[in-house]
Amino acid sequence: MRKNTDVLIVGGGPVRMLTALALAQTGASVRLLEREPAIINSPRAAVYFPCTLLVLEELGLLEELDAIGFRNHNFGTHVPEFDYHSVVVTDLIEGIKYDYQLHVGQHEVARVAMEHGQWLGVEVLFGHEVTGFTDHGDGVTVQAHGPDGDVNFGAKWLIAADGARSTVRRLAGIEFAGHTWPERFVATNVVFPFAELGYEQANFVCDPVNMAVIAQLDRDGLWRCTYMEDSALPEEGYEERIHQRYEYFMAGRKDYQIVSASPYMLHQRAAETLRKGHVLLAGDAAHATNPCGGLGLTSGMWTGMVLADVLGAVLRGEEDAGILDRFSDERRRIFWDVVSPAATENKRMLQESDPVQREKDLGFIRALDDDPESGALLMLFAYKVIGDTLRASSRWADADPSDRVAINIRDRKGQIH
Repeated sequence: MRKNTDVLIVGGGPVRMLTALALAQTGASVRLLEREPAIINSPRAAVYFPCTLLVLEELGLLEELDAIGFRNHNFGTHVPEFDYHSVVVTDLIEGIKYDYQLHVGQHEVARVAMEHGQWLGVEVLFGHEVTGFTDHGDGVTVQAHGPDGDVNFGAKWLIAADGARSTVRRLAGIEFAGHTWPERFVATNVVFPFAELGYEQANFVCDPVNMAVIAQLDRDGLWRCTYMEDSALPEEGYEERIHQRYEYFMAGRKDYQIVSASPYMLHQRAAETLRKGHVLLAGDAAHATNPCGGLGLTSGMWTGMVLADVLGAVLRGEEDAGILDRFSDERRRIFWDVVSPAATENKRMLQESDPVQREKDLGFIRALDDDPESGALLMLFAYKVIGDTLRASSRWADADPSDRVAINIRDRKGQIH
């Protein structure tokens, strides 16, 4: 068996890498297992709201990622049926540090976080698939299959951050409660000058047949175009159907180059608990939402960040392990009370087919367009995903809410010498 670590994390996406880095900054020893041979560059969410920029900055990553991606202040909502195009502009708000969203690929965030984690001793093992584990009261032993065969890993705590179809969550017998939507999302990365057709750098397209989320990904002309289709359609034919859908979004133009595409199912689900013994859940393994509005990435990052903070305190002997149950309760509350309703309403509006309701939606969009504070509302809503996991903890009970975001992060920085 390989040398034991404080924490073993399963999964290799951005939430896993950020959580590993955050834990390493507490002084914890961390090992990460990923079944893929390398970080995967598949089309997924790529817009980081101001509340997630807090995470990136405090972890020491923002400056580097800012140089890779770009800043966006505009969000467009298109309602083709009524020939209406709304633009909400985000401005600086008193007390809020950022007035923009950062557009950068998840694979870049994962790579940069991994490199920073490795500098602090995080061991990242690609090509290792978890096949089982045993929780033996004072820690876990994880069985995995790697390039050299079967191997065991020991750790005090196991974090499952291996996606909505989490192997670890299934092995732990934790129910993934909620529902799966009847539609399939198809996320495509494409080189095309969407701005020439009046698109902003981030957009909703509201249409009962051709809804879409369209956003610019980099400075070189790469865009993300994500749309829904009926999941009853055979998945193997989705690539041919991309061209049919592009006819609508690109107004019949053919001067595009598809770089990558990925179909995936949509979920509104959360694990019945985020802690079972020495097993903890984060990211999509903990809760998965439809991506309309970008709250899946945002809530996933903050679940990983809060988990790193509280688990780091447990490992240092500053908190009892019972705080992890409060972590579980609060992160589940945030998902069901904040994330899921907002994402569900966004999805409804994007694909609404009832003409009366579509008229009502248009009135709401017009009202936002006329409201000078709409940009502030757009940015501030996402701060709700931070939550108040430690409200029962003496460390946080007397803290101002704005300070709670960074209390344990500052503690982490004090561990680095």
